[in-house]
Amino acid sequence: MVVSGLRLVNFRSYCDAAVHFGPGLNVVVGENATGKTNLLEAAWFALRGSSPRTRRDEKLITWGEPFARVELQLDTPDAGAQQVDVGFAPSQGKRVRWAGLEVASLDDLRGRSQVFIFVPESLLLVKGSPARRRAHLDAFAAPLDPQYAAAARDLQAVLRQRNAQLAAVKHGADPAALDPWDAQFARVAAEFGRRRRDLVAELAEGFSETAAALAPAGERFTLRLVAQLDGVGYDEAALLEELRARRPGEVGRGLSLYGPHRDDLKFLEIGPEPRTRSQARDDEPGAEKDGEPASTPAAAPIVPTVSGGPTCGPVELPRGGRDLRLFGSQGEQRAAVLALLLAEQRLAAGRTGQQGPLFLDDVMSELDDARRRLLVRMLGTAGQAIITTTNRHYFTDEELARATVVELPLDGSLAAGETAPPLDDQAPPAPPDLDAL
Repeated sequence: MVVSGLRLVNFRSYCDAAVHFGPGLNVVVGENATGKTNLLEAAWFALRGSSPRTRRDEKLITWGEPFARVELQLDTPDAGAQQVDVGFAPSQGKRVRWAGLEVASLDDLRGRSQVFIFVPESLLLVKGSPARRRAHLDAFAAPLDPQYAAAARDLQAVLRQRNAQLAAVKHGADPAALDPWDAQFARVAAEFGRRRRDLVAELAEGFSETAAALAPAGERFTLRLVAQLDGVGYDEAALLEELRARRPGEVGRGLSLYGPHRDDLKFLEIGPEPRTRSQARDDEPGAEKDGEPASTPAAAPIVPTVSGGPTCGPVELPRGGRDLRLFGSQGEQRAAVLALLLAEQRLAAGRTGQQGPLFLDDVMSELDDARRRLLVRMLGTAGQAIITTTNRHYFTDEELARATVVELPLDGSLAAGETAPPLDDQAPPAPPDLDAL
């Protein structure tokens, strides 16, 4: 699955601009404020119907214009070339067309392709709230698995009703009115909790492999779902008993305090691969290896010390692993998000048979050179990847020679600080008959 072309009309800093991409690696090079992030945001908007940066669609419209529109050409292995048009105007709402036909809903649009994006806000997947991580997991899984999507909808519907009843009981209603809602919540929560648990287990395998490949020093990482339902084994009857035991506290708060809506996802470093006893013996000084006679241990080297201060040694990881949200560097957090996206791409390709494109905004800036080389090498097998950067020297000459390179600014984009298109007879504005779609 390849995004071959993109046209932006009145979208953020673009008045009317078009760009073409190739399969494999694409490198978009431009100075600050030339529209690199806006370009990837527009491609995501066309395939998902929303922005990864804001919930307010009106912010996507160029200042002073009545609408914004994005046209995207998508080449798919089974259906060939497809055009996707998404337009938004505050007076008309949002309209989506796929191959000329109206798309009924955003859920329908999102189920037609898989696409993955990294923007600066994506670091909040590691650094932000549990709610953000839960929302990301559910948004990824729902288009792939209709049963997951249905279970998520059922959970939210029952949770709203149960919370309303808890609030009513808090203010004097009969506590027995909670019994049917407890039973419904236990049923849908156990079902959804099992599906989310299984999803994270699938993602964790790909994440660990990808994160290890992005770690030049050989560190190991994993994903871990922190779920209250682990305590009841995701069993409906056990969950119902737990809800009854917790009822006084939940009534006091007027909220459901136990269930999959309280899950969290942790990004953890878990230390080096454990060694077997034979490997440990082989590493001992003087040990016999592969039939060779044991060697005489060498004299210990003299290590200079600094008097008067503490000495530092290897630091052991805490039990359960080092939480990158609390203790990870910016580079480690960035690599963790990239590893998650690549794991999601692999899982989605395994289920759909199609490898969705990756949109990566300024991913190189906080990675060291070793991680940059590892990432580019990994992207060589990841289908189409569109990476933005301010510095082409983050890539080697060989990497750039194999890539499609796009130089910004594009014709038809606003310069930094402008709020209207430049007056230029050679670059006329969009025709007057164009509307949101």
